[in-house]
Amino acid sequence: MKVEGENKNTESLSRDEIYLKVLKILYDSVDLGVDGVAKSRLETIIESQQDKQIQTREILTQRVINRVQLARAMARANRSRELMSILDIPPEAYNIRQGLAPRLKNLLRTERIIIIAVKKNEMEQITDVHFAHDSPTRDLVLESQLREYFPPGASFTWHFCLREVAGAFWLSGESESIDSGMEAEALLDRIVTNAIDSRASDIHIDPSIKGEPRAIIKYRIDGFVHPKEVITTEQLDRLRVRIENLARMAKVNLSHANKGAFSRSGYDWRVQIQPHAGRLGPVPRIVIRRLQPDVMPLEALGYTTDFIDKIKQAAQASNGVIFWTGPTGSGKTESIHAAVVSVNPMGKGLSVHTIEDPPEKRVPGYAVQMEIASEDPARTGLQMLKSSLRADPDVVIFGEVRDAEMAGLVFEAANTGHLVFTTLHTNTSLDAINRLDEMGVNGFMLSYIRGIAAQRLVRRLCTHCRLPQATPDDYTRYVFDRYGVSPEGGSLHVANPEGCASCNFTGYYGRIAVAEWLKPSKEIIEASAQRNYAQIEDMARRAGWQPMGRMGAEHIKRGITDAAELSTKILELSVESLAT
Repeated sequence: MKVEGENKNTESLSRDEIYLKVLKILYDSVDLGVDGVAKSRLETIIESQQDKQIQTREILTQRVINRVQLARAMARANRSRELMSILDIPPEAYNIRQGLAPRLKNLLRTERIIIIAVKKNEMEQITDVHFAHDSPTRDLVLESQLREYFPPGASFTWHFCLREVAGAFWLSGESESIDSGMEAEALLDRIVTNAIDSRASDIHIDPSIKGEPRAIIKYRIDGFVHPKEVITTEQLDRLRVRIENLARMAKVNLSHANKGAFSRSGYDWRVQIQPHAGRLGPVPRIVIRRLQPDVMPLEALGYTTDFIDKIKQAAQASNGVIFWTGPTGSGKTESIHAAVVSVNPMGKGLSVHTIEDPPEKRVPGYAVQMEIASEDPARTGLQMLKSSLRADPDVVIFGEVRDAEMAGLVFEAANTGHLVFTTLHTNTSLDAINRLDEMGVNGFMLSYIRGIAAQRLVRRLCTHCRLPQATPDDYTRYVFDRYGVSPEGGSLHVANPEGCASCNFTGYYGRIAVAEWLKPSKEIIEASAQRNYAQIEDMARRAGWQPMGRMGAEHIKRGITDAAELSTKILELSVESLAT
């Protein structure tokens, strides 16, 4: 990313001095999310005599830091602006947008660039253009494309802007109507781009339930579905054909469900097409899920420090099983990959295999990433796991344990020296013990379990409009009391019911994990052997278990979320709130 300092502030500094300054900013920062392990690595690099730019690239490649952290540090090194919210965008940027040529506007929208200021001389000629972009390094190719639209000699000054903020900027100026004649390729591009810009995890394209010749495009943002645009059924059918071709889906008639995957706009997308009842026969309902390619560090997922320590300790085991439980969309896959990457088995010379439907993380260093194809008898989850165990893995990430045969094979792998990460559909870690018993896993076999995590995702309060809470209200105090968390010394906030432009007027922006961790103790193993689960919660507490509501209460104390949001995701709180 080229920032103002590359023209003015750092022209007298060498490349090594610039990167040294950036590394020191990363090390000293308190708001860039750089964890203790990363700071220890940064300290070593700062003190070393090696090339600072090369070492910065290495820690970026190794995910010690991420691109956003590096870009923000470079912006600060060059005294440039950081646009972290749509509220940070200066009003003049919207005025500039209105006068842009269509081709330039399309380029800026595609690359997620905002023109935040244009400087002119006395002759009204453009002398300097201020851009905001998310790239941590200067892009000469992109600059050459932009120069076609500005006078020769005009200088470019670059600032930092989060990609989703730039996306929201361009999305905010669009009409919600779609040309009924728009071709399928352009329509798919528009839908995918809007989904990325609005931070959507899923796209729903739903035909009218009344049989009308239209379909509604909806985006799932922070767990909630928001209708956005309307297309015709003719467009829907053309879109279905285009997606089926792009995803190389099997050719089936509309009476059958169909699934596939494709890549577009820098993301992998998983698509499911289902038949929907129409007046003249079945019409397609399309659901597209965006797969996040990058693995986030455990700290960024929102876990508390003691919870992260337990995960890392379990993930360093040479064999055994680690379970993640929770409903669909609760972040289990993200957490599993983060746990594996956190202990870096690839760097220790270990072989890592993943078996998923489909692989959601394209992680550099993984030896083998296999995709389940349930319609192919040779590529079912069970057959792929059997094949993997014959291919000399050390660590296996397996999508989901669904039956007794799968469970037996997973624990056999643990018994033969493999470390297996997998998921299980239960509400809590305690429920996982009962569910495994139903699959024939009990007694001594539980000793192979290195830990069971159960989690949910709750919405974060929007930091731009959240309201301070001087003293906890009755329900918030009840939540603190229930989980044994003292509100003293906290920074309590609640959602603003009116919201703001940054959070799309919902009061919440993004999500964070609340989780619990259970490592079966000797007492639990003995109870399992006797099928006596009456006192399992008491036994779990003696083993150090805390319900996930405890972590949620700690998030409330730090002003990350509020009790109202927590009560919608934690089962016991939901039941209790209904009872009152």
